[in-house]
Amino acid sequence: MKRAVLLTGHFAHQKRKGSMLWIADGLNEMGWHVTLVSVGYSWSSFLRPDGRLAALDRWPRGGRTELSPLRTSLFHLTPVHPIALGHVGLDRLVEAVQTPLFVWPWRAALAGPLRQADLVVIESGAPLLLAPMVRDVAPKATRIYRVNDDLSLIKAPRWLVKRESALAMTCDRVSTGSRVLASRFVDHPNVTLDGMGVPRAIIEQQRPDPFGARWPVEVVCAGTTQIDMAAVTRLAGDHPRWRFHIFGRLKAKAAQARNLICHGEQPFEVVLAHIAHATLALAPFQDREGIAYQADHSNRVLLYRHFGLPILAPPGLCAVDPAMIDYTDAAATRGAPQRPKIPQAQPDWRDLAARLVQNAPMLPAPDATSEPAMVV
Repeated sequence: MKRAVLLTGHFAHQKRKGSMLWIADGLNEMGWHVTLVSVGYSWSSFLRPDGRLAALDRWPRGGRTELSPLRTSLFHLTPVHPIALGHVGLDRLVEAVQTPLFVWPWRAALAGPLRQADLVVIESGAPLLLAPMVRDVAPKATRIYRVNDDLSLIKAPRWLVKRESALAMTCDRVSTGSRVLASRFVDHPNVTLDGMGVPRAIIEQQRPDPFGARWPVEVVCAGTTQIDMAAVTRLAGDHPRWRFHIFGRLKAKAAQARNLICHGEQPFEVVLAHIAHATLALAPFQDREGIAYQADHSNRVLLYRHFGLPILAPPGLCAVDPAMIDYTDAAATRGAPQRPKIPQAQPDWRDLAARLVQNAPMLPAPDATSEPAMVV
């Protein structure tokens, strides 16, 4: 039996199913055993609010848990984990302490799974700090750095952002679905474009309309990663006959408005039903430098495209996907409900899982029409 270890910031039992969990499903379907390792949590999570833990139905079980014959989860609290303190001097001061105190406990906890592993996939963020240790413990396993985010936009410590390329060099391959992100690893000899996916077998099922007494326009935002709540509140105020549904964890209480409903974290099936029957989709990412990668990497954007929803988005996303509607353009936004729904076929998560186990260098050389393509 082939064995994979996935190092991620996600949990097996969380409501919002991140890409690494879908990859785990795909590997299981191919007969692989998967050890899902939840990384990036420490005793300091008790000292300052950690919304990732607060969003869970229950506290994660420590140690090793056998979830099924093909799935194991592993979770440990380390003394510290990489956090940005918001001050350059403090960040530099704690870097030398944070790294060993974060990595050392995982060396013992991961020794068994890593020595048996054929494949190790390391997600961007705190898991990347474990990459050199993974190379030392599992030199024969194929090690892939899966770049799912721009570290500078997810509030990673500055020192981790600066070390990303060097740490990625300890992996055999860098995999990402975004050319924007891929271009940052020009020195790595094996960078591949491997697109994100959707769970086609699940989303193609029919679901009843969840909206009840519908409003003229039902707008769905299926996630709160990097959300610009000021933009959401402004849109709700400008369009009182549109009803806005926000799914996901918010760091602060949203403004009170009759047409703005914050559902919090909900099961995937609930979110999916709302997307399937919505009038419009909303992708209110903070319009910051580098946000363009979300046009290719956002799970919610791929789901919106599958169902053909017109997508309201900030200028930074519209610049790379002209089909999106710039919600800072009042006239274009008013006309959005009249846009036709044009479904776009999306790859399945199983396709991504299959590509991650194809470990030989991928040819041909860079070509915008090639899939997959080496990006160097």
